[in-house]
Amino acid sequence: MTPVTIAETNRLIKAGKKTPTGLVEEAMSRITALEPRLSAWVTVNEEGARKAAARLTREAEDGRLRSPLHGVTVGVKDIFNTKGLRTTMGSPIFADNVPDSDAAVVARLRDLGAIILGKTHTTEFASHDPAPTRNPWNTRHTPGGSSSGSAAATAAGMCHIALGSQTGGSVIRPASYCGVVGVKPTYDLLSREGVYPLSWTLDHVGLFARSVGDAEVALSALTGAEKHAASRRAPRIGVPDRFFNEKADTDASEGFRAAVDRLAQRGAQITPFLLPPSFDHAHAAHRVIMSSEAAAVHERLFAREMPRYRPYIRGQVASGLLIPAPTYLSALRIRRIYRCEMARTLNLFDAVATPSTTTAAPEGIAWTGDPAFNAPWSLSGSPTVTVPSGLSARGLPLGLQLAAPPGLDMRLLSVARWCEGALGFDKTPAIE
Repeated sequence: MTPVTIAETNRLIKAGKKTPTGLVEEAMSRITALEPRLSAWVTVNEEGARKAAARLTREAEDGRLRSPLHGVTVGVKDIFNTKGLRTTMGSPIFADNVPDSDAAVVARLRDLGAIILGKTHTTEFASHDPAPTRNPWNTRHTPGGSSSGSAAATAAGMCHIALGSQTGGSVIRPASYCGVVGVKPTYDLLSREGVYPLSWTLDHVGLFARSVGDAEVALSALTGAEKHAASRRAPRIGVPDRFFNEKADTDASEGFRAAVDRLAQRGAQITPFLLPPSFDHAHAAHRVIMSSEAAAVHERLFAREMPRYRPYIRGQVASGLLIPAPTYLSALRIRRIYRCEMARTLNLFDAVATPSTTTAAPEGIAWTGDPAFNAPWSLSGSPTVTVPSGLSARGLPLGLQLAAPPGLDMRLLSVARWCEGALGFDKTPAIE
């Protein structure tokens, strides 16, 4: 598979060499061929996608392209409401749920001319009970979670981009495991309206793409923000002094060092820095906030349907119901201090770099992996991007995670584009 960028696709549609209808048929053929091995999709919207493509093809023939996303194919994580299309939250409780309206970001994509191919698998309620999806690089390994299907579908070339969400590490981790670009924007940059919550304070709407350029086009179209021009200077990149190097396994730590060395060879200024004192409490605060708010989200439904909840989310809600209010409020206070301290640190650099994950994708699909390297940025609300950086000893993707101060999403993506070019990772999954 040779990926075609969104920008190139847009040019081909303008030139009449490709049509939205043709793009949908290509996607459907690929889904048909690969889905039996990957299980990336809960529902494939064949009829709806073809109708939308026919309409958008007529518009293109009349010279009316709605945006750079006109005709671009999209997978949507199955916690985002889609009008007239089943939205299950990965749970049997919602197996027959058909919303009567779109989530705000889905409606925006439709307005921009993007085509919703269907709903991608999620872990139950975007927590940790795994989806059936498998990793396109090696189907014996997890694709990560909770945005499992979105990451796998993008990596396998089933769609141009896909929507996901992150509360702990649910965009960056699966993107890294599947060897694609993942973007967790600044908190609330993309609307959460119509997205089933796990934790109101921590939930972020994010996206998956096959290149940083595609991610830039998508985020720019969704937000109206201008892309940053290519930087004329190599970036200033900070590297944390602790935690990440201690928690990473040999593959992840050696891969990270090799990636940083390549960036330095291309001229990047690499500077070690001290993590702020509040970082030591970040993971504990994240766990308390996430469990407390998950319990609040699910309290009434849980009282009626508890036996139908899968083990992890059941335990998360049950334990969250026992957390005292003062403990929750203390966690929010730690978050506020941490956000301030981390913002001051991030402002010293163009980006901060860490390994995207503690390991490459673990074997088996019963566990979606460790979000320890991603949760701190979900707590701070800072934008993060993962860029494929290399392969593990077993041939599985590794990623470079970049973070920046809140609100500087497009600048961060321009740094990520520079890093992508410096790293030169051009491998794709062998699955065909």
